[in-house]
Amino acid sequence: MDEQPVQLLKGVRQKEALVFSDKIRLDWEAINQADFERSRAAIDTLLLEIAQLSDPATYPAACVVSPIVERARGLDQSLLSKLPQQALGDVQRDQIGKIQTFVQNAQHDRQQAIAAFEERQLVEWSDFFDTFESNPLTPEQRKSIVADEDATLILAGAGSGKTSVITAKAGYLLKSGARKPEEVLLLAFASAAAKEMSERIEEKCGEPLEARTFHSLAYDIIGTVEGSKPALAAHATDDKAYLALIRDILKALVKTASEVSKSIVGWFSYTRLDEKAPFGYCKAPMPPIVPLK
Repeated sequence: MDEQPVQLLKGVRQKEALVFSDKIRLDWEAINQADFERSRAAIDTLLLEIAQLSDPATYPAACVVSPIVERARGLDQSLLSKLPQQALGDVQRDQIGKIQTFVQNAQHDRQQAIAAFEERQLVEWSDFFDTFESNPLTPEQRKSIVADEDATLILAGAGSGKTSVITAKAGYLLKSGARKPEEVLLLAFASAAAKEMSERIEEKCGEPLEARTFHSLAYDIIGTVEGSKPALAAHATDDKAYLALIRDILKALVKTASEVSKSIVGWFSYTRLDEKAPFGYCKAPMPPIVPLK
């Protein structure tokens, strides 16, 4: 038997008491169900978003899923958890259960959604990844390209194909329609690398996308904020002037700082190139040696 409190109505006939009890119960259920239905739009939206995570059309990044979780948690705390289950119908109880389960398992659900999205994209874009570079991209490179998290850190050593991944990712974003050209900021340290990336993307994707250097971006930002761009030092754009500046700095350090002087002399005295096979070196003229005066 249900362990519900029993209220005795003295001086009332049993039939009348039962009618009164049924009326109270129906009114109580109607009030709770009305409270539930007043949030129908928010509930339906949440249920749809939760269902879409099982087969996401776009990458379920944290910035996309976190607001869903917060809305679900807020609705549960303000309403759903306060509604007595016995006052609701089966459909309403099921909907509440889905939302509460999602709140409890949101991180797990997001990871499953990421795995499902990446698996589908890797298959759908396999030809693109096979042919974007002269050699097919590796599985690790492909996964880093389809990942569209708020921020993605890629750790890779020299010569591992970082530029290829960045260029292919920009191409993938454009061809898949995930981003428009004006929404992509592509940066490189060297102007030659930036030019190469721009040309590569336009060649493979048919859309122009200007890759820039960090310096040119910063220079334009200064011009926009200040209203004019400052004059650049000669060594900023002239390699010869840059090398001359480094030489002058080293000469000054050798003359004025004894500990630094010892380190510099020691480096030039004992540093050696790595051993290579007899035919491992390029046949190129030896660069001139510029003595420190």
